[in-house]
Amino acid sequence: MSVKRLISTVLALLLWAGGAQGAGDDQVDELLRQAQSFMTKGRPQEALSPLRRAIEIAPQRADLYLLRSRAHDTSGKFEAALDDATKYIELQPQDAYAYLNRARVYMSLEKTGPALADATKAIELAPDEPDGYYRRADIYLDMGRDAEAKADEEKAEQLEKP
Repeated sequence: MSVKRLISTVLALLLWAGGAQGAGDDQVDELLRQAQSFMTKGRPQEALSPLRRAIEIAPQRADLYLLRSRAHDTSGKFEAALDDATKYIELQPQDAYAYLNRARVYMSLEKTGPALADATKAIELAPDEPDGYYRRADIYLDMGRDAEAKADEEKAEQLEKP
């Protein structure tokens, strides 16, 4: 999956999750919008400050950790990205995109074993979602497992067909 597609997917999920949070979060929602704007403009470093403030106010809002994980990952702060990705999974353990996000971070850290485990978990949670198969195919390619990568790419392409 391309970086732009992943960011678009993450931002769409965050917009949905942010709207589902409950009334009274106006300040947090505004900080989230600021951070999303910075991410969309390709300025992930600037997204970190509003996300830090939002998490201080609403530490149980999973969507904040997901976006901050992406901001850290895009900024090359992979250990911080991993921490936030793991926190998001703690708060939303049934979200396949949580595992796809953390798999991407593990790949940034060159940890293919945990990346593969997370991509497989994402597929288990959402077997009809092609993104999981594409992510796992990328991991298999990195591991030199070409046949498995090809099989996952074919499965993802089948799922994308109308």
